[in-house]
Amino acid sequence: MFTALGLETTDEAVYREMLESPALGVEEIAARLATCPDRVRACLDKLFELQLIQESFEAPGRFLAVEPAVGLQQLLVRQHDELIERQRQIADSHASFLRMLAGTGARSSRGGGIERLEGMDAVQRRLQELARDAVREVLTFMPGGPQSAAALRAARRNDGHVLGRGVRIRTIGLDGVREDAATLDYARWLTEQRGEFRTAASLPPRMILVDGASALLPIDPDDTRRGALCLSEPALLAPLLALFEQTWERSTPLGSARPALSGHEGALLACIAQGHTDESAAKQLHISPRTARRMMASLMDRLGARSRFEAGLKAARLGWL
Repeated sequence: MFTALGLETTDEAVYREMLESPALGVEEIAARLATCPDRVRACLDKLFELQLIQESFEAPGRFLAVEPAVGLQQLLVRQHDELIERQRQIADSHASFLRMLAGTGARSSRGGGIERLEGMDAVQRRLQELARDAVREVLTFMPGGPQSAAALRAARRNDGHVLGRGVRIRTIGLDGVREDAATLDYARWLTEQRGEFRTAASLPPRMILVDGASALLPIDPDDTRRGALCLSEPALLAPLLALFEQTWERSTPLGSARPALSGHEGALLACIAQGHTDESAAKQLHISPRTARRMMASLMDRLGARSRFEAGLKAARLGWL
């Protein structure tokens, strides 16, 4: 477990020695572990940075191990925040990639590997063509939280034809769709038809990949009604396929419970429900305002909420508060 949290074997050993024998100094720990004092000091630097040890109030200059229940919880929260930030960076890079392609697509022909589809009618026609021609697998990012009735009807129609031919379908939606009756009904229907549906805390913009040979992406991630780009160039498809697989591995299957909230996330939601701002909640939790804002943005994504008030209501309905 410690390795998964970023600690090496020697780091863990030093931490355990400090827990079991708080009075030991650097030289004594080094002797017990049969290593050099400089290696122990390097481990102490790392443990201090990870907030697993702290300076003693009674003896300045001496460090004490933080209790595992506290220290590891803080480390898990930090790693969770870093993961969310990484997902946001991936989504931002993906959006920039789409904008770059949009400019290129305006000058490209269908034969050049990038086709520009103007308007939703053109997009729907191409989706029907891709669904008709799919032979192996259809992969979909479904961001935006709860889906419209029209979108769900179209998805059922296209997916039904595809699944009927034995083609595999894998779809990833946001965690928030689990409490939207219509979208959840579609997801359950999909799994009953032997499709697969998972959810994630955050997602890149909408994307549909067919047989690893074609991809549909919005021209403008902020306004999907403008149309889409249809990509068929292998060099463009490879990173999109890799992005989907990475996101799929981190996502939660529909029949599984979502990962529990971290201690700080639950406390932050409770503060927000009491009327605190991000800044005042940060003071209550002894974290930075920036961390509080990032955590709140992540929670709103997971809940599919457009406001802090809506996030509080949905969290209460889900039993998060």
